[in-house]
Amino acid sequence: MSQATTPYIEVAVTASRRRARLWSLVLLAVGIPNLIEEVEAGYSLKVPEGKLEQATRELGLFVEENRDWPPPRLFGEEAAGGFRPPTILLLGGLLVFYLFTGPAAGHSDWFVRGAADSTAILERAEWWRLFTALTLHADPVHLLGNLVCGGLVIHFLLRIHGIGLGLFLTVSCGALANLGNAAAHGPGHLSVGVSTAVFAAVGLLAGSQLNRQRFGGIVLPLGAGLSLLALLGSEGVQTDLGAHLWGLSVGMLFGLLSRLLPGGGGPGRGWLQAGLLAAVFAVLVIAWGLALR
Repeated sequence: MSQATTPYIEVAVTASRRRARLWSLVLLAVGIPNLIEEVEAGYSLKVPEGKLEQATRELGLFVEENRDWPPPRLFGEEAAGGFRPPTILLLGGLLVFYLFTGPAAGHSDWFVRGAADSTAILERAEWWRLFTALTLHADPVHLLGNLVCGGLVIHFLLRIHGIGLGLFLTVSCGALANLGNAAAHGPGHLSVGVSTAVFAAVGLLAGSQLNRQRFGGIVLPLGAGLSLLALLGSEGVQTDLGAHLWGLSVGMLFGLLSRLLPGGGGPGRGWLQAGLLAAVFAVLVIAWGLALR
C-alpha cells in the first residue's frame, strides 16, 4: 500500500529534528513506515493509520527505556568552565623531589627522618612523619607507578573538588591512613610513598559517587585502585599493603562526607581553594622542617 493512498496520522511531535529522526529510526527498526513533516511546533512524526497504536506503544517503550540515557558524567561534572588542574606540575614536583632524596636503599637522612616509622610516630609523637612519608619513594618503579596510575586518579579528584580542596583531602586522608597503619602494626614498622594518598583519592572518588547514589560511579575509581594495588601493593620492603588499604578506607569515609563540605565540595570559591592549597604546602614545608631540624 503506497504512502499516497494511505492516510498518515501524527504519532508524536518534537521541537528537535534530531529526536524526530531518532524516533523515525526506532519505528523503522520494528517495521513501521513513517514520515517526518515540519510543522509550527517543530517536527511531526506520522505513521499509517493502522499502525498508530503499535507506533505509540513502541515509542513509549523506547522513551521509558532510555529515560536516564546518556548517564551523567561521573568525573569532573562539577568542574565549572572545564577546569583543568595542573596535575602534571604536581607530579613533576614529586619527580624533582625524588632527585634530591634518591631511593630508600641509599639510607639518606630524607628516609631516616621522613619515613613513616611507627615507633617514632607512636612513642615519640613525631607527627610530621605522617606527611613527609607521602613525598618519599622507595625506588624509580615505585615512583613511576604512582605518577602514572596515581596521577590519573588525582587528576579526576581535583577536577571534582578543585585543586585546593582536592589536595587538602588527599593529603589529610593520606596522613590519617599512615597514622591508622602505624597504630595497627605497632612499633617497628616503616612505610613510604604517595600511594597511600593515591588510594585515599580512590576512596574519595568512590565515596563521593556512592554518596550521590550513582552506584556505577564507584566501578572506575575502585578498578583503578585495584590495578594500582596489584602493581604496588606488596612490592618492596618500603611499600605497604596495609597503608594502601587504610588509605582506601579513610578516603571512602571522607568521600561519603564530601557533600557536607562548603559549596558541596565543588571547585568554586577561589579564596577557599587558594587558602587550602597554601595550607597543604605549608604543612609539608613545616613537616620537613621539623624532620630535618
